[in-house]
Amino acid sequence: MLGNVLNQWTAIARWPGLHAAEGDIVPVAAEAFHHEIFEMESGNFLVLSVEAREFPAYPTEAADPAAPRETATVVGDVVVEFTRTREVVNQWRLLDILDPYRVGSDSLSSYWETTGIPNSPDWSHANSVVHAPSDDTLIVSLRHQDAVIKFKRATCELVWIIGPHEAWKEPWSQYLLSPEACLDWQYHQHNANLSERNTVLVFDDGNNRAWPPAQKLAAADNYPRLVEFELSEDGSAVEQVWSYGGPGAEAHYCPFISGAYQLPETGNVLATLGGRLTDEDGLPSDKPSEDLGSIRIVEVTHDEEPEKVFELFIDETAVGRGWDVYRSDRFTSLYG
Repeated sequence: MLGNVLNQWTAIARWPGLHAAEGDIVPVAAEAFHHEIFEMESGNFLVLSVEAREFPAYPTEAADPAAPRETATVVGDVVVEFTRTREVVNQWRLLDILDPYRVGSDSLSSYWETTGIPNSPDWSHANSVVHAPSDDTLIVSLRHQDAVIKFKRATCELVWIIGPHEAWKEPWSQYLLSPEACLDWQYHQHNANLSERNTVLVFDDGNNRAWPPAQKLAAADNYPRLVEFELSEDGSAVEQVWSYGGPGAEAHYCPFISGAYQLPETGNVLATLGGRLTDEDGLPSDKPSEDLGSIRIVEVTHDEEPEKVFELFIDETAVGRGWDVYRSDRFTSLYG
C-alpha cells in the first residue's frame, strides 16, 4: 500500500527492448498487455494481448455492406495465461473463436496504430477477462463486437454469446443466447464479471445503442447502465434481472472505459463512470480524444429500485482537460 514494487512482468514479443532499462522486470512471451489482469485461483494470471493477421476482401465500411473490400491487417485480441515465473501456459486467439469478418461501428478504427501496427482495424477491442472455476471457462468482454462471450478454457469451444444478434452467421449464431422477457442488450460494454449469484454483471457504456447500419443514438440522448444477466437452466436463454442507470436523471453518459462489480459484504454494486465527456458547451460527447473528461464513482444497493449510498464526482475541466479513470476498487482498510 506504500507503493513499493513487489513484482512486475512485461510483454516482450513485439517490442523486446522497450523495457530493457526499467529494472528487475520479468519478461513474458506475449505481444502486448492491455486493459486487464486477472489472478486465477491457481495463482496464474490472465491478461489480454493482441495479434495482427492479414485478411483478404475485408470490409471497408461497417455501415455499408456493399462498400468495396480490400486486404487488411486486422488486430484481434489474444487471451494469455502465464505463471508468476513467466511461463505462458495457454493462449486463446479470438480471431479463431469468432467471425473475423463481423465488423461493428468501431471495428475499423485504428486504435493500435500508435503502438506500431499501422492501418490496422481494431476488430474486437477486448477489455476484460475472468475465469469461472465452476466450469473452467473464460468470460471475455469484446467492446467492438458489442458482445460478452464465454468459452471453454480446455478446448476453446464457445459456450454462449450475450449481445445484439445482428450480423452473426453460422456456426457462431448457434451460440447466441435468446432474450427472455424485457431485455435491453449492452453496447460497447466494459468489465464483464461474475456476481456472487453466478450472474454476469456488465458496465454497459451504451455507445450508439445500435448495430450498423441502424441509426446511432446521439451522445446527447445516450446513457450508460449497470446491467445484470442471468442464464436459463438449460443455458439457451438470458434474462435481464437487474439494472441501474438509463435515461433521465441518472444518465451521466460515459462512452469509454468504466466498470462495476458487486461488493462481497453488502452485495451493493460499486460503479466507476470513469469517462464522462462533455464538449466546450457542457453537452454530452462521445469523442475521448477531443473533449473534457470527468469522473463519477457511485455505490448503489442491489435492490429492485437501487438506492445510492455513496457518490463522488471528480471534475477539474475548468482548469484543464480533466480526468478519466479506468476502474476503481473499494478497500475495507489500507492497513490490512
